[in-house]
Amino acid sequence: MSSLDTVPDAETAREIALSAPMRTYRVPAVVLHWITAALIFFMIASGVIAKQLGEGDLANTLMSLHKLTGAATLALIVLRILYRAFSSAAEWGARRQRRPVLHWGLYVVVIIVPLLGWAGISDFGAREVAFGIVLPPIWPEGAGYDEILLRIHAYTAFALLALVALHVGIAIQDTMTAGRPGGPAHGE
Repeated sequence: MSSLDTVPDAETAREIALSAPMRTYRVPAVVLHWITAALIFFMIASGVIAKQLGEGDLANTLMSLHKLTGAATLALIVLRILYRAFSSAAEWGARRQRRPVLHWGLYVVVIIVPLLGWAGISDFGAREVAFGIVLPPIWPEGAGYDEILLRIHAYTAFALLALVALHVGIAIQDTMTAGRPGGPAHGE
């Protein structure tokens, strides 16, 4: 029997692909994931648009919402990490992550981006966000590092965007190759 005899025909390969179970997550994990994705999208878009607009009521409103979204994203990521740490060990033990460096890299960068922004606005003295909320300072006001902190914040946000794009691309690849030999459903 040659190795060619073990290659399935097109119909068999299709049946394998359709019958292979996709990795599923519990509802709280899925909800937290998609809320995080929406917040990150809005956080980056509002920051870029506000920066491009420069000044004015719309720019100020977008920047306030950007800061609020950043704080909400930071809180949500901490919640996601706590959920992951305290959810069923069997759920995570049976499901080895295919790209742990990417996933943990995303967590780290999603934490760093809002913290850098928060430190920058603390130094600058602009901790007021939407709806009368004022963030507590995490950096001394007037220390003179606001420009560098906010510049690093912006560059790190674009790195986050690149990681998100990579994450989406890999998720699409995994979905398309699920059920194929060597795909996510076979020997992750």
